[in-house]
Amino acid sequence: MRPEVLNPLFAESDTLEGVGPKVKKPLEKLGLTRVRDLAYHLPDRFVTRRPVENLDQASVGEQVVVPLTVVEHRAPRSGRGPYNVLAQDALGNVASLTYFGKASYTARKQLPVGERRWVAGRLDQYGQMLQIVHPDHVAEESSGLLATLNEPIYSLSEGLTQPKVAGLTAQALARLPELPEWIEPTHFQRSKWPAWADALKLAHKGEHPAARDRLAYDELLANSLALALVKADNRKRRGQPLRGDGHLRAKLELPFPLTGAQRRSIGEIESDLVQDTPMLRLLQGDVGSGKTVVALEAMLVAVEAGAQAALLAPTEILARQHFETLRRMLAPTGSCFLAV
Repeated sequence: MRPEVLNPLFAESDTLEGVGPKVKKPLEKLGLTRVRDLAYHLPDRFVTRRPVENLDQASVGEQVVVPLTVVEHRAPRSGRGPYNVLAQDALGNVASLTYFGKASYTARKQLPVGERRWVAGRLDQYGQMLQIVHPDHVAEESSGLLATLNEPIYSLSEGLTQPKVAGLTAQALARLPELPEWIEPTHFQRSKWPAWADALKLAHKGEHPAARDRLAYDELLANSLALALVKADNRKRRGQPLRGDGHLRAKLELPFPLTGAQRRSIGEIESDLVQDTPMLRLLQGDVGSGKTVVALEAMLVAVEAGAQAALLAPTEILARQHFETLRRMLAPTGSCFLAV
């Protein structure tokens, strides 16, 4: 049963302010259905901006925050052209704030002629004119853009914006409960990692390797614990021991000798099958390394013990390939092998 202290993390995303049906649907496309999902929706990258007093202090291609006074609005001559807002800095340098499509409505509201605004975005150059295409942020005061100097960039789906996701993750992080540290104290201190909640918050604020390492360790630890629980539960179950006598395997006429790795794998599987607990084993190998033969030997152990065996394949094409291969190999044993 889940501890009550964790319930806030498992609340549905629509318990957050600003999440209605229109926002919930694109969140679900990203797999963000609960508060915990948003807390772990880490930024893909960060945009670092530099505050400058005028355009002379900035370089083309740089992300900046600069105060500009709006001089003129220029609507496009055709419906498809850009909407340009000319603005100048304290030294008289002019830049074009360029908008396309319906974003021109935003420009008219945010950038009244004669008013100074703090603009955040990438400074580019088109011909001889400096420009910022679709400014990321526009604010009346510099304090309104201090939080954007190092801004997280999240993966999105249609219907979501960066500010919206950032606001939802902030709400999710505010709901993180206080939990006791679960990492072994000596390892935790040696690694110099932040606590769990602090690591999540730091990972959303900027490049913080220690925080990311801590969260990665938590994920590996959780996977290891989950696997240990599965193994413990598996050991409690009882199965039918299968002990083959080798009379069918001895009749196999393989066109190649088994490798040492194949013989070792077959021996370990045979040892598992004679136990009264169900076998849980993963056989890993490159394409063409001989995994199918190992599976065939394991199946024959079961048949020798008076049981049946089935080989499952993920596609019909692969199933037919295995059927033809194993049918030829099994011919000398006289065993019946069917494709279903």
